[in-house]
Amino acid sequence: MKKQWKIIPNLYNALVSHKEPVFLTQFVTQRCNAKCPHCFVDFKTADDELNLEQTEKIASTSGNCLRNIALTGGETFLRNDLFEIAKIWYKNSSAKSIVVTTNGSLPQKVEEFAKNSSRENIPVSFFISYDFIGEKHSEYRQLPHLHENIIESCKIIKSYGEKFNLTLQITITPDTYKTAIETYKYMRDELNVQNINCTMIRGEKANIITPDIRKELSETYKKIQEMLDNDFDCGKIQGFKGNSLTSILINAKNKMLWKYILKTFNENQYISPCCAGSLFGIIYYNGDIAPCEILNEKIGNLKDFDYNFLKAWKSLNADNIRKEIIKTKCFCTFECSWLVNLFSSPRFYPELLYCIMKNILREKNVQ
Repeated sequence: MKKQWKIIPNLYNALVSHKEPVFLTQFVTQRCNAKCPHCFVDFKTADDELNLEQTEKIASTSGNCLRNIALTGGETFLRNDLFEIAKIWYKNSSAKSIVVTTNGSLPQKVEEFAKNSSRENIPVSFFISYDFIGEKHSEYRQLPHLHENIIESCKIIKSYGEKFNLTLQITITPDTYKTAIETYKYMRDELNVQNINCTMIRGEKANIITPDIRKELSETYKKIQEMLDNDFDCGKIQGFKGNSLTSILINAKNKMLWKYILKTFNENQYISPCCAGSLFGIIYYNGDIAPCEILNEKIGNLKDFDYNFLKAWKSLNADNIRKEIIKTKCFCTFECSWLVNLFSSPRFYPELLYCIMKNILREKNVQ
């Protein structure tokens, strides 16, 4: 049975105690049918992937503060039971929404997932990666017909109207930055996608970029983010759909998050305490849990805790990792961690409130 999400205890957890996660990412698989040059995933076979019974144990012990679960990979739709995984999290945890990331290569599976999610009234946000226009994208990710399959996947998701959120996501890398602005305009104008996300390359491959290229990436990232802001303000793109608290906060977050990502990327300096390992965490395909994707630290494996998530999350090793994150003032450009940092730190609230009010006024102007 789905846990009740109570506002006062959850605010206390988010602002003060930091005892339970509000945002989790589960790598449902390490398998992938593409070979993206910028990817940091170490591809594996289906061996040791968490099954549905184990996933249900994890979801049902994830606490009462969880707001969102993101299902990622590898390619998520290589799991034939992906919908069952999503349903387990939505029905057995306190999560209010599900994020599914995909390369968009399997439209038939996307259609089946969307149909089932619609029937069960599960709120899903689909994030599809897109780096180049047309077949160049297929070639870049070494997956034939990927571009046309993405087009089909987008059509399927759009056919459900306001039911689901669809986001196309471009990553700024040494390979993509020269054509990224053109790609953004194509997604906006030709594909008519109403929510576009721009992220910066991260992980080990980001650490070996030369200073000159880092500057180019930074300038491109800034230009696209400014275009996103302007296009949102004038109604060319819609952003996250709906009037839910999640949609309101995500659209406001998009107005400010990129500036802190850019500052961190450019200056390589600590800005804010990180909530990875306290309010945000990673569940890997084999049951390993970690504070985030960047740190080479494992809290443990859930099988050693009988798949009781909070038991592992509150273990001595988890406490030691959290203390180390605070002590070392750990920082990076990982958007998911930064998302939680913004919402859990009062220092960002004036700016967040300003962005919310600005977006409300924008809604009145574009209607």
